Amino acid sequence: MTRPTNRRNFLRGVGVTLVLPWLESLATWGAESTGTKSAGAKAAGPAKRFACLFMANGVEPGLWGAQGNGRDMVLKSSLEPLEPLKEHLLVLNGLYNPKSLTGNIHIAAAPNVLSGAHVVQSTSDLMVGTSFDQLLAAEIGGQTMFPSLVLGIEPPTLGTHKGYSCIYSGPISWSTPKTPVPRENNPRALYDRLVGDPRGLRKAKSVLDLVMEDARGILPRVSAWDRQRLDEYLASVREVEQRLSRLPEKEVRTGPRVDELIQPPDAQEPPSLADHMRLMLDLLAIAFATDSTRVGTLMFNNDLSRMDFGFLRPGSSDLTNMHGMSHAGGPDYALMNRFHIEMYAHLLKRLQGYSEGETTVLDNSCVMFCSSLMSGGAHDRTQMPVLLAGRLGQTLKTGRTLTYSKAPEEQRRLCNLFAKLSGHYALKSHIFGDSAEPLRDL
Repeated sequence: MTRPTNRRNFLRGVGVTLVLPWLESLATWGAESTGTKSAGAKAAGPAKRFACLFMANGVEPGLWGAQGNGRDMVLKSSLEPLEPLKEHLLVLNGLYNPKSLTGNIHIAAAPNVLSGAHVVQSTSDLMVGTSFDQLLAAEIGGQTMFPSLVLGIEPPTLGTHKGYSCIYSGPISWSTPKTPVPRENNPRALYDRLVGDPRGLRKAKSVLDLVMEDARGILPRVSAWDRQRLDEYLASVREVEQRLSRLPEKEVRTGPRVDELIQPPDAQEPPSLADHMRLMLDLLAIAFATDSTRVGTLMFNNDLSRMDFGFLRPGSSDLTNMHGMSHAGGPDYALMNRFHIEMYAHLLKRLQGYSEGETTVLDNSCVMFCSSLMSGGAHDRTQMPVLLAGRLGQTLKTGRTLTYSKAPEEQRRLCNLFAKLSGHYALKSHIFGDSAEPLRDL
């Protein structure tokens, strides 16, 4: 499938392109507006998206989960940040990945969360399985600028761990069983890709300054609702630009050696971990809202991560090593779990804030949150923490807690979830990984 070439849902400037969110006055994605909605546009409906957010090292199980449905759903403390969003939420209990039970307690369970495949023990020849997000990207990604966005926070881990390459601890997205998809960890680089400057050649401080003339030309053609929508969207882009502009600038070393001058600059990361995560989530939300991509993953942490969460309780030394915390468990680790759920809720609220006609981007998305282990301290791989949010174009009934713990083994497989979602995305095959059947009741 070729990418569309006749779309007008963008603003152009000198050397840049800024994709716009859905606007009722500009017809459908990839079509010129005639002032009215075509019959085909009405039949097609808004695009469906998929995202997966991954947290490493498992959860504190006693403080994770929910009971009940609808307004009566009661969230345990780690999930309380989702209280305003629980009508959009599905809490899935008891799912597991059978292939994770064979091999290392960490590395055999993390890189295959989106494939359900066996992780081959090797320090050199990687082998897992094609992940669900990349299957989606292969089938529907050609309709957008980027088939998928694969994002992270930490750099890749090098070395080996108990007979496995530590490269396994980084990716959850695999384009083939042997090929992990490189992650984009730098928000500035991601921003430049989204605004049409993937090589970082743009010298202007603000892309909005470069596209404003085009924006003024579009305003007379759109409805009053769309003008307000466009103003809100451009304001959100400006807000991200302003936050990026506050990042510390790196000094460029000069000297007689050419090889020093032409080396790529160091990655410029935000000054705090929380800011880094929020920026990546904001940019993912903008990418969905502008239909720049319909598929995205974000790894908050690498498997076996030693990420420092001391900022959650200043002065405490108990929160400075994520992997160590997972072994200790207890309230401190639950506090770190809750922080990740706050980040998840942040993305959901941003997607909820982008309208698409009478719906929102969140309504037309499925946003997954998961970890590879249930109890981080016990390395429990017999079940996984899995959340879904968004109604995926009214194909998912949300506001529910679904429990599969007592179901037969073949009904509890994580790949059954992906098999079910394959049908909702109208993929050619509804069989995925080791799925036995599409997940029931979803």
